[in-house]
Amino acid sequence: MDKGFKLRLLAHKILFDIYKSKTNIDYLFKKYSIEKNDVRDIAFINNVCLNTMRYSFHAKKIISKFTKTKPKLNAQILLSSAITQILYLDFKDYAVINDSVEIAKKNKIYHGFINAFLRKICSNKEKLKKTEIVYSDLPMWFKNETIDLNIFEKNKFLKNFIKEPDIHLVFKDNDSLLKFKDKLVLSSSNSGFLVSKKKIENLSSYKNGSWWVQDFSSSFPLNNINNKLIEKTCLDLCGAPGGKSFQILAKKKQIIINDKSKKRLEILKENLQRLNFNTKITNLDYRKLNTNKKYDFIIIDAPCSAIGTIRKNPEIFFRKSEPSFKNLIELQGNMLQKTSEIINDGGVILYMVCSFLKIETIDQISNFLKKNNSFYLYTFSTNKNDTKQINFVKNNFMRTVPTSINNFNIDGYFAAYLKKKI
Repeated sequence: MDKGFKLRLLAHKILFDIYKSKTNIDYLFKKYSIEKNDVRDIAFINNVCLNTMRYSFHAKKIISKFTKTKPKLNAQILLSSAITQILYLDFKDYAVINDSVEIAKKNKIYHGFINAFLRKICSNKEKLKKTEIVYSDLPMWFKNETIDLNIFEKNKFLKNFIKEPDIHLVFKDNDSLLKFKDKLVLSSSNSGFLVSKKKIENLSSYKNGSWWVQDFSSSFPLNNINNKLIEKTCLDLCGAPGGKSFQILAKKKQIIINDKSKKRLEILKENLQRLNFNTKITNLDYRKLNTNKKYDFIIIDAPCSAIGTIRKNPEIFFRKSEPSFKNLIELQGNMLQKTSEIINDGGVILYMVCSFLKIETIDQISNFLKKNNSFYLYTFSTNKNDTKQINFVKNNFMRTVPTSINNFNIDGYFAAYLKKKI
């Protein structure tokens, strides 16, 4: 069996499974034992799958230009993948066409149609590369949940969501950053964007444990935290794999890291060992937390639609079904309510989600404050010396769509500090 065909067939199976179900690419890599493949083969499949999902709206628009009838699902996914490889990944036309035709035969898709269609794509390659999408091309559920965004924010999202994410490193301290040998563009006094993409394990001082990977948006709310808030008892409610807790530990403060997922906790333990951090770990469902045990600072990085991480997780738009908003909103609200029962008077809850949708962010906070008049929105600390681009902090909220800073891509995110009155 031809290697290219074998790899493209695996990519096709993964894409089909993602569309039909709520599984993610990591799960499917394990299902098809892809991690046993050569490193370059893994990279190839990953590249094809992620970019096919990122460019699915472009491909859909192109398909509609060349055929009056909408292809069946299997054919549509096959064409989307081939279009992405030819137009956006610049793979060799003949290899993509030949393998796609063979995949069509194997899946009982009319291979003559696939062959003729892709040859038309190759003949119009330069023109089709300029295909643009507009906001109305995006999923209906997403458009309904972003009515509150202004034109500038919508255009920013359109411009950024298909771009590959950049790697952002957070260091234990400024001294560790200064000793780092690979080239960085600083985002604060203890963090920066990696200029050249490398395998993480091959980066300078990886084994020394002086830094960890954490998106800029995720690190921002805790980067300039008032140290008085974390002087006493701290809890990270959904803490694995650890990035936010590491920011607290790097300040020589203590925090209990909890997560209900044993699998995620295993990753956390590996990260703690590499970073030479030591702290208490618990494996509890948030509902089972002892209300007699109180904390002064609690981080809730709540489960959410993860739409802010669309560049890392393009399957969010690619799947047939939308996120389970009803369940997510209920879970987020319950987590906030639970933490209100275990926070000391004068204590602070930091609510965070990798989403910018109003229903998961501002609405969630507003509903919580209406039900809990003993809490108020606390000042969101920023340091203008660290970053000039803090225009996503308004009215004591941090909220941003996926965007860029210093020409590096950052995730969409939301954060708010809630303080309990004394």
